[in-house]
Amino acid sequence: MKLKLHFLLLVGCLVFTHADTFSQANTDTLRLSLSAAIILAVKQNQQLKSVQLDEEVNKHKIKEIKAAALPHLVGDGAYNDNFSRPSQILPGELFGQPGSSIAVKFGTRYVLGATAQLNQKLFDPSLNTGLKAAKAGQGYFELSTFKNKEDLIYNVVHVYIQLEITERQKDLVEGNIVRMKKLVEITDVQYHEGIIKKIDVDQLKVNHTNLRTQLSTIKNTYTQLLNELKVLMNEEVYRPVVIINEAGANHILVADQLFLKDNTDLNLMNYQILLQELNTKNIKAGYLPSLSSFTNFGWQGQTDNLFKAGATQNFTSGLSGLKLTIPIFDGFARRNKIAQSKLLVNQMKLNKQYLTGKVTNDFVNAKNDLDQNKEVLYAQTENMTVAEELYNVAKLSYTEGISPLSELINAENGLKEAQTQYITALLRMNIAELELMRTSGQLSKIIKGN
Repeated sequence: MKLKLHFLLLVGCLVFTHADTFSQANTDTLRLSLSAAIILAVKQNQQLKSVQLDEEVNKHKIKEIKAAALPHLVGDGAYNDNFSRPSQILPGELFGQPGSSIAVKFGTRYVLGATAQLNQKLFDPSLNTGLKAAKAGQGYFELSTFKNKEDLIYNVVHVYIQLEITERQKDLVEGNIVRMKKLVEITDVQYHEGIIKKIDVDQLKVNHTNLRTQLSTIKNTYTQLLNELKVLMNEEVYRPVVIINEAGANHILVADQLFLKDNTDLNLMNYQILLQELNTKNIKAGYLPSLSSFTNFGWQGQTDNLFKAGATQNFTSGLSGLKLTIPIFDGFARRNKIAQSKLLVNQMKLNKQYLTGKVTNDFVNAKNDLDQNKEVLYAQTENMTVAEELYNVAKLSYTEGISPLSELINAENGLKEAQTQYITALLRMNIAELELMRTSGQLSKIIKGN
């Protein structure tokens, strides 16, 4: 048996609006093919949705930075009630009273005012660099979302593989139980006829019980895997789910070459380096002057009688100009910030070199692991075939009275061991295929539709 890992990780596995995928999504039982499980997980997984919100946050951050280049208009209003106006001592000579000092109250009791201020940046190098960094950051967040999507799909496929193989294992054990039950019935008759000993019948009954226990364990494992899949898909844990075969699935052959440019981790590292380099440029831009314009306009009304028509005197004021800011000396703070940023860039580049080597090594190991597991699976498939033949021969010999029951029991135990080794080899081979698809970058290419 060869499971569908070449199964469709589908070029279209991320098309959420597939018309037929969830034709039974509103019924009590959810019938899932692999592609349907992938689509549902990508559509509903909470962690993926949470990561996608980072993209939306950064989009608003870009708009925030763009806003700094637009005119900024600020207005305010004021109302003052000078219910006890201060006095100022003035020389009496001003009022024709030499040699005396006279207390004079200035202003009016009520003062109303309104001002408006318009500012516009005309030249600011750090603003342009910050906008470039924010736009590059958007690419980083989109790739981070893709990385989480890739991991999610990998996990869904991983669980789905185990479900299919566990189901295959269940079929084998159920077949063993049927054979063992028939054998117990035959030997029980032989025992009552005095042909065999009771110990032989008891041994078979023990084996039969062990098989039923094994089946119960397998069913429990299958249920746990289903629940794990439900968590990935954000489905209700108590909702019944049935795994179905993919009708008309397109097989995807596992590639044996490394697609470094499609490795998501390396691409994320490239974005980190780019963002840090832009940060260096942004710090350097702080050495350059910035230029902005401003316009202020104000109105003021003064009166001693707030509610008397015509008693208020109105005044206006305004000014406009340019403001040039030239950085002169910051105690070498900016120089040290640039040095730190450059060191971080070099550190990231070294990390990228290490990651490239690790990705290559992981690919080679995954490829070797797959080749080995293919050989093991082939050998275990042949071994299980031989074990079945030996069991059939032993069973025939026993029923014809040629060989003792012990030989049949040995053959039956050998068959069960061969089946176990076959299931283990099948699981490892399919997981090795999936792992090679991820480490080579092929999984990323498939999701992108390349």
